[in-house]
Amino acid sequence: MVANIAFFLTFGYHRFKYRLTMSKRISTNAKMRRHVKNAHLLEKLVYMGEENISTSIELIQYDRSQISEKSVQPAEKLKDLLKPDCINWFRITGISDAETTYNICKQFGIPRFDIKDLLSGYHVTKVIEHETNTFILMSGSYINEAHELGIYQNAFILGDNYVVSFQERPTSIFDDVKDAIKGGRVLIREKDEDYLLYILLNCLHSSFNDTVIKLTNRLNEMEDRLIEDDTDNLNVMRFISQRKKDASLLRRVIAPLREEYINLLHNTNKLIKPENIMYFEDFDDRLRTSSDDLMSLKESISSLSDLYFNNNNLRMNNVIKKLTIVSTIFIPLTFMVGVWGMNFEFMPELKWEHGYLFAWGIMFIIVILAVFYLKRKRWF
Repeated sequence: MVANIAFFLTFGYHRFKYRLTMSKRISTNAKMRRHVKNAHLLEKLVYMGEENISTSIELIQYDRSQISEKSVQPAEKLKDLLKPDCINWFRITGISDAETTYNICKQFGIPRFDIKDLLSGYHVTKVIEHETNTFILMSGSYINEAHELGIYQNAFILGDNYVVSFQERPTSIFDDVKDAIKGGRVLIREKDEDYLLYILLNCLHSSFNDTVIKLTNRLNEMEDRLIEDDTDNLNVMRFISQRKKDASLLRRVIAPLREEYINLLHNTNKLIKPENIMYFEDFDDRLRTSSDDLMSLKESISSLSDLYFNNNNLRMNNVIKKLTIVSTIFIPLTFMVGVWGMNFEFMPELKWEHGYLFAWGIMFIIVILAVFYLKRKRWF
């Protein structure tokens, strides 16, 4: 009975502490949402993200026979650097300087409200076709050193012979594209700017898949620990709750992307060449696969949650089983002691010379019989 009460008290304490921690997180997130909502009422553009990265611009220009790369100052007029006879890729890292980001986007005719969405820190995926270019806003994902999911903004501007890519934080996901261009890969050097956009979208999508794989591996590790019963109740509850939030956040990232991308394919976009349509259709298939991977991740989280609660039930059953064994053994003894403890005047056993030893003998036999019975029933 004492062990049972102690178990419930310990479990209740951990659950109360967990709910208190989660309520603080929810309160903090609510304050952040109110802050972002109020910031959108300001006429001046404000960066709402958490990455304080100064803006750096790298210009890569290439065609079939040559390539050049150089660093560009954010204050320069990027449109004046465009070469009409080659592909121009402006690789921009860091958007925390709202004024600089606004000036860059304004040069390419991006409306103010699209720039505001880019600076919002997090915005659902959108694909907007303008008169002279196409603006694509989407999020990227990563797992930090603390094994926590992070989301950052990415944007692309596709125009006639140029692509502008924005990254909120420095990452290496586009380094392979740069190496392929410098290495003289025939396909990317012979294709137009729309193919470059396809490659960049694929790189971003691959990083998303890597994030899903890392989360899945973490789930598998926790599942192994649960099976081995090498976990702490509070840590497991936090882990499952956080993974549910991660899966929900990734779903909010990928689901709108596929919807917007389908609209892009179905509409007549003059900037996407007919010979490159098949590549963009392939990317749509990859997005469909990612949606299936997210469903698998969600099912894995549900399975882990079921395993966790089943383990708790099994642990509780073991406690109850042990208490039942003890009760089965001692209830007959308690009955006998209660009978012999009654205050009747005439009880033959009380004045018997060997009554004390006889009582111990009877109780010992009862204990042996109870243990034999429980062992035969395979209770232990």
